[in-house]
Amino acid sequence: SASLAESFDAICVEDLNLKGMAGGFHLGKGVHDNGYGLFLSMLEYKLEERGKYLIKVDRYFASSIRSKICSACGKKKEKLSLSERIYYCECGHRMDRDVNAEVNIMNEGKRIFAECA
Repeated sequence: SASLAESFDAICVEDLNLKGMAGGFHLGKGVHDNGYGLFLSMLEYKLEERGKYLIKVDRYFASSIRSKICSACGKKKEKLSLSERIYYCECGHRMDRDVNAEVNIMNEGKRIFAECA
């Protein structure tokens, strides 16, 4: 976390519902044991210490929209099944579904940051 805090002025993350994940997917204690919450706390502290920012993108944006929006043109795909691992858009953009979602989380984080600045 120190290396990340040194390298970036702001970091965008998805505000995951760890309690919901633990119960909803029957993952139980494993979700809590992965250290993600502790990592985020440490990262946030180290960023604040340096006058930098941790931007948490709302989980509802992230869960309902991030995978369905084309990160190139912004058009929303109405139907996208979990089995579709490559995101294809009418604009010709093609990208791994998870990478497309990550780009959308980053773009939403930039928008939030600009509003606060």
